[in-house]
Amino acid sequence: MTLNSIDKLLNSILSQPQWEKQRRYYELKKIWYEIVNQKIAQHTSPIYLKEEVLFIATQSAVWAQELSLQRRTLIIKINRRIQNPIKDIYFVFGKWYSQNTPPIPEAETNLSHPSLVESTEFIAQPTETPQEALQQWFEIIKQRAKNNSTCPCCQSFCPEGELNRWGMCAYCFRENNQ
Repeated sequence: MTLNSIDKLLNSILSQPQWEKQRRYYELKKIWYEIVNQKIAQHTSPIYLKEEVLFIATQSAVWAQELSLQRRTLIIKINRRIQNPIKDIYFVFGKWYSQNTPPIPEAETNLSHPSLVESTEFIAQPTETPQEALQQWFEIIKQRAKNNSTCPCCQSFCPEGELNRWGMCAYCFRENNQ
């Protein structure tokens, strides 16, 4: 048995006719990272090819907007390097999370963060002036402080969830675990 590199194995699989679409996507993905600079490459990821349109996931709406303005130039650069030209590129920022992060198990999505403060009893009322809004905000903070415990390390107020999880406030926890 001979040992082949993964690239050779992948190329032999992708050279088969039924894998043409995947081969083309793989080729476009490789070209994408060659034609864009490193900064763009860090904030984007080709996600699929559909009907000659390449879909690129971006890390934010700002990146999607910026790259949309460069769309024509990028299409020309890509089409110079491939035999079958693409028609368009779509930049989508909503898909970035699903491409670069493993899915979170459903049971974990319902957990609340330990720093989360439930504040249904402290609902702000509309105010007439900014000073009234600021005063109302101060009152809400005072009420929350009454319900918070103190951190045993720094003696500052902290949510109960942080004490239950770490035995101290999030700031002290971070300082102790760096």
